Amino acid sequence: MERLEVVIIALESVIVRLTELLPKLIIALAIWYIGKYLLDLALSLIKKKESTAIAAGLVDVAGRVVLVLVILDYLGIGKTVIAALTQGMTFAIGIALGLAFGKALEDDAKKILSSVKSLFGN
Repeated sequence: MERLEVVIIALESVIVRLTELLPKLIIALAIWYIGKYLLDLALSLIKKKESTAIAAGLVDVAGRVVLVLVILDYLGIGKTVIAALTQGMTFAIGIALGLAFGKALEDDAKKILSSVKSLFGN
């Protein structure tokens, strides 16, 4: 009898959590469709001009990213995702700059090391 009570309590807990989450998911889905409609409307206005193909692509990608971030923020996990993306981009930029400067200053570093070695007699 105890096992049955544990299963019933667990199922009740799952049902309660689903009923709390379901309205948020429905609203998030509505935000997606409304945002997608507005984005398509903006893209159709941008594409009316012939020389704005690059701008249309940029607006499309940026709009989708912002739309996803808005939905994640509404669901309560946006802050974590934004923090992770920010940290990842910061680390990627730092590594790229370090590699670029390291490669650019490679010859100067060799000269400095050879002068230091000659200074110490090696």
